[in-house]
Amino acid sequence: MTAGLALALAVQLAQAPPRDTLAYAVALSFAGRSLSVEARHTNASGAPLTLAAPPAAPRAGTTVAGIGATDDRGVPLPLTRNGRTYRVEPRGPGPIRFRYRLTIRDPVAQGSTGAGFDSTRFYAVSAGIFVAPDPTALRKSGTAYPVTRIGVIAPPGWHVVTGYPRQGELYAPDGGDELLGATVAAAPDFRVYRDSAAGAAFTVAIRGRRYFSDSALTAVVRASLHKSTEALGPPPVARITYTSDMGRKGRTSGSLQGAGSIGLMWEPGELLERARTHDTFHETLHLWFGGAMETERWWTEGVTDYFAARLYASWYGDPAELAALCFESYYHYLNIDHHARLTMAQETRQAMGGDNTELLVYRKGMLAGLLLDAAIRRGTDGRASLDSVARRVLDLARDRRSRAVREAELRDAVREIGGASAGRVWDRVVAGTAPLEINDISAALQAVTGRSFAAPERPKRRKTFDDARGG
Repeated sequence: MTAGLALALAVQLAQAPPRDTLAYAVALSFAGRSLSVEARHTNASGAPLTLAAPPAAPRAGTTVAGIGATDDRGVPLPLTRNGRTYRVEPRGPGPIRFRYRLTIRDPVAQGSTGAGFDSTRFYAVSAGIFVAPDPTALRKSGTAYPVTRIGVIAPPGWHVVTGYPRQGELYAPDGGDELLGATVAAAPDFRVYRDSAAGAAFTVAIRGRRYFSDSALTAVVRASLHKSTEALGPPPVARITYTSDMGRKGRTSGSLQGAGSIGLMWEPGELLERARTHDTFHETLHLWFGGAMETERWWTEGVTDYFAARLYASWYGDPAELAALCFESYYHYLNIDHHARLTMAQETRQAMGGDNTELLVYRKGMLAGLLLDAAIRRGTDGRASLDSVARRVLDLARDRRSRAVREAELRDAVREIGGASAGRVWDRVVAGTAPLEINDISAALQAVTGRSFAAPERPKRRKTFDDARGG
């Protein structure tokens, strides 16, 4: 960090209420695929420190061991564990040091939400690395997240690519999600590109070869930022890191967005230009939906998917791309056994699992975005659209520490902006379980694009393992 930036941050912090500080040192150890992590938390209040451990589910694939806490003189402090939570009892204000070893189970990341580590590569979403204060718990108590610094000790010649903060840099996050949602990657063969778009600086770190060339992927990133900004306003963060890494051959590709960082994990043999471009637009939009605004999952995933499809088609210059993605989503929706039995909110409350082709919050959520957008455009003679609703609810979230917008507030914004016809679509598609028809999708596409599209033939449903065994 330059002297000017350091001075600016010091002035900013001096003018703000006192903040705790938190510094991490992460050392890579190839023996046993583990990370040795040491942290120093300066506790201004002397209150107990509650830390959340990273996820241990198979896709994250991490195990925390050897955790302990001391004061600055090395005297042990009481530490208790409750599930994934650790509580440290200090003897008063002052520094708390804690350390642990984190083992990564698999040499190759199983997905963008996980981590992989061997003697030639390291990739992880940092929620899978850090034992750290839980930003949600701090927001509920009205406590600011600590000013944070991270240092990664990597072998000579390796690249260290991080989201927020950059290697060794201080930062003062509003909510802490930048730390827990960032990507950390280190390997000697990352190709790193830096650029800017829509007023935000971005880094793209790429490893491996795929259908996309490096320049094509960087162009998609740039386009996704420009198009999202046109629809929703300036990016919520000033710096964004995209880390693109190869997954395991034969696994489903995926991606993950953190508050300032996006991980793209793609299967090596995929040649799916439309799907991967749409995916990148989707993850960029999560900077707004799921980052700057938290709400119902059908919006943060499904409506985000709709915006991604529409903006991608606009950039590509062909509304047929939007139609193809919406019809594909409709046929997946029909294959969901509970599509006419549960609302999207009910599905969420029942914590149903599955990939995004098997869940209403994704597939019906995307179609809800399309149908609401069409209804608003019709009801206002084109003077408003779903973009108007999105900007309204983003404004609501902006002044809230939680960034949460309730479903009732979404509904009220739709009805106020789109009128009675948009309200009826809400009642049927969001609040109801009435089956959607292919004509609904065709008519909505015509209202949004001004063009008529013939629905493709419904693909045959592929057999699953359970179908094959009669389960």
